[in-house]
Amino acid sequence: MENNINEEVVEKQEEKKLSKRRKGKKFFKKIKNLIKFLLVELFKSMFRLIILGLAIFVISKLIKIDNRKPAIPEKVYLEISLDNKVLENKIKNPFDIDNKINFYGLLNKLDKIEKDKRVQGIVLKLGNTGLNRAQIEELKEKASELKEKDKKIYVYSEGLDNHNYNLALIGNEIIMPNNKWAHSYISGYSARYPYYKNLGDKLFIGANVIHIGDYKSFGETYVSSEMSQEFRENTTRLLDKLYNNYISNIKETRGIKDEKFNEKILNGEFVMVTPEILKENKIIDEIMYYEEFLEKREIKELITIDDYFQRLAEEIDYKIIENKDKIAVIYAEGSITSGDNPQIENKIEPDVIKDKLLKADKLANVKGIVLRINSPGGSALASDIIYEAIRKVEKPVYISMGGAAASGGYYIASAGDKIYANKETITGSIGVVSIIPDVSKLVEKMGINYEEITNGKFTNLYDITKPLSKEERDKIYYSSLEGYEEFISKVALGRNMKIEDVQKIAQGKVWLGEEAKEIGLVDEIGGLEKTISDLAKDLELKDYTVIESLESRKLEEIFRKFLPKYIFSKLSLNIGVEKILQKDEFLEEFFYKPVVYAPNLEIYY
Repeated sequence: MENNINEEVVEKQEEKKLSKRRKGKKFFKKIKNLIKFLLVELFKSMFRLIILGLAIFVISKLIKIDNRKPAIPEKVYLEISLDNKVLENKIKNPFDIDNKINFYGLLNKLDKIEKDKRVQGIVLKLGNTGLNRAQIEELKEKASELKEKDKKIYVYSEGLDNHNYNLALIGNEIIMPNNKWAHSYISGYSARYPYYKNLGDKLFIGANVIHIGDYKSFGETYVSSEMSQEFRENTTRLLDKLYNNYISNIKETRGIKDEKFNEKILNGEFVMVTPEILKENKIIDEIMYYEEFLEKREIKELITIDDYFQRLAEEIDYKIIENKDKIAVIYAEGSITSGDNPQIENKIEPDVIKDKLLKADKLANVKGIVLRINSPGGSALASDIIYEAIRKVEKPVYISMGGAAASGGYYIASAGDKIYANKETITGSIGVVSIIPDVSKLVEKMGINYEEITNGKFTNLYDITKPLSKEERDKIYYSSLEGYEEFISKVALGRNMKIEDVQKIAQGKVWLGEEAKEIGLVDEIGGLEKTISDLAKDLELKDYTVIESLESRKLEEIFRKFLPKYIFSKLSLNIGVEKILQKDEFLEEFFYKPVVYAPNLEIYY
């Protein structure tokens, strides 16, 4: 009996095991079938997407063929907006993230508009403007050329401030909407600079700033709680000159003879006021809404400038024209850096500039080179390498300075055969600065004690966890002094000046373009187009084309820019003091080593 019971128990256990196996097999079979199904569907979906993509591509081509844009009307106005920053350089990357028109491209477009008799004029819808002063100055000259061809320029804006009003002055008429909310902010000037010493004292963080040149103020904000007399004097002179130019431009352009006009501006009488008051004082011409303005000026055909050029492209039978003579334009825009540093968005690298100069110098049909510089400076070493590269070019190199060519920017400019600047180009700042951060007090406050084993002097000169001794400070000072003397001698050589004459206008002083011409740092006042045309004239070129250096931005560089590895290191939870204090590429580029960098002269209104 017991044997029978045991056998039944064993049989039931075996049945359960067998049942489990069957269920397991069924489960795995279902999983297998599911995976197989998903893979099949995935491949089907991919195939369908490919077919769909091809179909869309073919259809889009057919649509493009069958639905060409309408022809440009016989009497048309072009609507233009210049809200975004317009770079000097021409950049192309795999995603076309920055594939926008560059400044010279904008000037070329306006040239084509000038020659097209169908275009009656331009309507500039003005909000904020991304153009710098030098670009506005060059655009004013182009606007004058358009007006000479009887093309009207209307400016319509919902709000005016000092910067965009400077651009608005190119218009035949300035119009604002009939609205009490359309305020203005036309005023005097204001420039504010943060000084960090008091904050640094509270955080136990300091810096050693060793500058050569009494007016070389870059870096003083780290070691002082207030502005130095030299920086205040130099900056006040520049800002006064910029302001006086601005007021003179308004009065001349707008025909204002009111002797108290400047006084009214300084008293804030045009700040947060309605369009009616602006019109009463001749700052604007008309008050009406946009549609009303178009109707009253009989502007019946209005298209955007982008639409105009798309339509124009369909009219032109493109042919590759190889002219015998060419002028190459190379761009140097941003901070000057000796390495491929993803943390610096716009940068000038010696290897890149040298490569472009070499290519242009070797091309037989390139007769001359224009180097367009827009830079506040950067690495002293990198600036010197570029300077030498320019000097070695056999063909003439003319320099066109944009919004700024100061400090390192002027260093490389001085190597050119001829230098052009706009009236308000920030120029000069011939001087050298060395900045070494100091976190010794912070380290002490955190309770960290460094024990040192060393053999020899200056072995840890740039150790930011200890204060600099007088001997170490002197070492850096005299090294920077040698660099400053080198800077002076290179400017003297490039400009064919005596060293003592350069020393008088150096010391870190910053000049405007028109001042720089008076003291010999600049040859001519004029923009990029004048530089190119004068070079062609000096070379006696009658038939030539302009080729621009195209900077390609690689996929790797884009990822490094937007997903830099240092971000991930900051996200790590295991960050010790040593990691925090460790130098990275960016710090090493603009700290520890002598730099030729101009102070920030941005004006806040």
